[in-house]
Amino acid sequence: MFVSHAFVVSMFLCRVVGQDEDNVPLTIVGLFDEENTVEQQIFELAVQKVNIDPNFSNVFLKAEIKIVDSADSYITGLQTCESMESGIGAVFGPSHLESSNIVQSLCETMEVPRIEASWENTPVENFNYYFNPYPEPTLLAKGYTAIVHDMDWRSFTLLYQHPECLQRLQDLIQDYSGKTKPNDKSVAAISIIQLPEGNNFRPILKDIKKSLEGHIVLDCDAELIYTVFKQAKEVNLLDDYHSFIITSLDAHTVDFSGVVQNIRTNITTVRLIDPSNPVVENIVKDLNFVQQRMNLNIAPLQAHKLTVNAILIYDAVNVYAKALEGLGKTRVTAEPLQCKSSPFVSWSNGFKLIHFMRVIETEGLSGLMRFDNRTGHRSYFTLDMVELVDTGFKKIGVWDPEKGMTYTRTSEEMLRDLYVGSKNKTFIVSSKITEPYLMLKDDHAKLIGNDKYEGYVVDLIAMIAEEMNITYEINLRSDGNGKRDKKTNKWNGIIGEVQEMRADLGVCDLTITHERRSAVDFTMPFMNLGISILFSKPEDPQTNLFSFTQPLSFQVWIFTATAYLGLSLVLFFLARITPNEWQNPHPCNPHPEELENSLSLLNCLWFSMGSILCQGSDILPRAFPTRLCAAMWWFFALIMTQSYTANWTAFLTSNRMETPIKNVEDLDKKGGLGNDDGIKYGCVTDQSTASFFQNSDVNLYQKMWSAMESYGDSVMVSDNKQGVDRVKKERNHYAFFMESSSIEYEVQRNCDLTEVGYWLDNKAYGIAMPFS
Repeated sequence: MFVSHAFVVSMFLCRVVGQDEDNVPLTIVGLFDEENTVEQQIFELAVQKVNIDPNFSNVFLKAEIKIVDSADSYITGLQTCESMESGIGAVFGPSHLESSNIVQSLCETMEVPRIEASWENTPVENFNYYFNPYPEPTLLAKGYTAIVHDMDWRSFTLLYQHPECLQRLQDLIQDYSGKTKPNDKSVAAISIIQLPEGNNFRPILKDIKKSLEGHIVLDCDAELIYTVFKQAKEVNLLDDYHSFIITSLDAHTVDFSGVVQNIRTNITTVRLIDPSNPVVENIVKDLNFVQQRMNLNIAPLQAHKLTVNAILIYDAVNVYAKALEGLGKTRVTAEPLQCKSSPFVSWSNGFKLIHFMRVIETEGLSGLMRFDNRTGHRSYFTLDMVELVDTGFKKIGVWDPEKGMTYTRTSEEMLRDLYVGSKNKTFIVSSKITEPYLMLKDDHAKLIGNDKYEGYVVDLIAMIAEEMNITYEINLRSDGNGKRDKKTNKWNGIIGEVQEMRADLGVCDLTITHERRSAVDFTMPFMNLGISILFSKPEDPQTNLFSFTQPLSFQVWIFTATAYLGLSLVLFFLARITPNEWQNPHPCNPHPEELENSLSLLNCLWFSMGSILCQGSDILPRAFPTRLCAAMWWFFALIMTQSYTANWTAFLTSNRMETPIKNVEDLDKKGGLGNDDGIKYGCVTDQSTASFFQNSDVNLYQKMWSAMESYGDSVMVSDNKQGVDRVKKERNHYAFFMESSSIEYEVQRNCDLTEVGYWLDNKAYGIAMPFS
């Protein structure tokens, strides 16, 4: 329970003033590198607060401050020995490695607890009198690794200041070692760069921007953080597609107001203390009250300005006081110790005191504390994951060694933050003029901005903008979707714009391919399609008034006409000669004077015509010779009619509109290598269709790609429009491989074109975005 009211503090000040002269305070020594630091102030104030805290009725401490030269470990050891000769209960500090080792050795010999409140970069498993409320180094490193993983970073650049930073982040570095970037398997997932001496970091920051790495882990002193971000803003590194994780636990003390305005960069850091926590605020108020009673001429403490070392010194003093209180009613006293000459006599209370400290579990300024009873390291702590916003730091999650990462904001809140962050931004949409996806309006010269365009892409982006309540601007590219330079691995065109983060979205007939996915990210597909063949439609046969004569040759028609006339004349003469063809015109008169013959010349012609046309006649022969002649003609007419019908059917079938190719196999047969008079075929150079043939494992497609490569520019085109024009111009002599969706559009608007065969593959169009 913390004392938070002034009148309570005043009551217990009487205990300090009225101490019995025989009740000697227990001296604890603080070794500091500099004088009048915030750590020193907190140390003194924490001791005084313990002395007036009613929860520590059996504890009375005295703070002894010593300013040591961290570079001179010998002098530091002598100063520590002098303090031990006077009798001390603990040594706080120092933080420098060499001096720390000397002091720890003395404390081990004299059995005096040594309390460290900073990051320890050497193992101390064999030290029996060591205590440190700073998070255990390996656990802290696991915390950083968990945060990076939780943010789904698959690659990053590590910017560090001191060599010990690499030790502090060793777990994170090892975790990403051996991995490669998902978008470029030839590049390592982690790039490690040390900040140069001085304050000019612009060249390194520019190199990071050129590398297109969007994730950066920054490990440096708190005093340097603002300078790094200020210069990062100057080189345009603080944009939408860069994210930072600051590993310094003192990042909450940095004033970011000069760099966070009008930026949308995700800046995340971790902290051990929440300055807005009511418990923290009450403790700081109590320390300021103690400071006023001590008449110290220093500025009041502020929670958001307390360094992690200062916070942990306060927690260490309180744990030390709890251990003294927990040892019982008898006050622990100091004993003069001789460490300059043997035999050495150790402190009798040191062993039980240090072990009592290691089993304490308590709540402090830095949260819940739990310690390893073998090493004295802090085994439990919580890291607040905070995000930098315009109004300051916003807590988004908590990590601890037992539960791992726990988010403190819901998915709805995350989406709301994304919407809020995108309201004041104008998204740059990179596209190109391609029917029907993006076209200029007829009156575009009179219009400005996005109003100049129409098409599928315009409608799609407009719907997305309306749904997300964002604004956008369309920028045109004249170099197409883009192709990769094999030497520099850079892209041009729309893919290059998005990869270089000069555009937020790339929208057009942009096929999602494996190679493009290595350069940019894609949304879910908005259209599914495949590669097909665009070819010219067969020409309609010419109309001929006498086409009905074509099933039979001219000679056959002449012979048939001759036979027709000949038969008619023969039938006429036979009818004249044969008596049975002459009939009584008046059957009632048995003795007529005249007889008549129905097979006149006209009737014979009509009879022959009706027979060959299968229509019959009301005039029929009666005599045997004429009937025999008619039967022969009927047989001839049957043969001719059936032959004409069969030939006519074949003629109609052969004149039906048919394309010379029906699928890709036919195209290969009629347009392969060595067939210069056949049907040529091609596609757009260096685009997804060309990549399909180039990288295909199918023998037929590999063969066709070899043919296209062999003919080169004579069959390859620069864009779809050029390919369509060539198909129309070179009718039946050129086929163009094209996306099925574009073919459907062209076929609907050009009656001379048609789609041939089946889809060669299945692919999709997507919206390109930079990697986040």
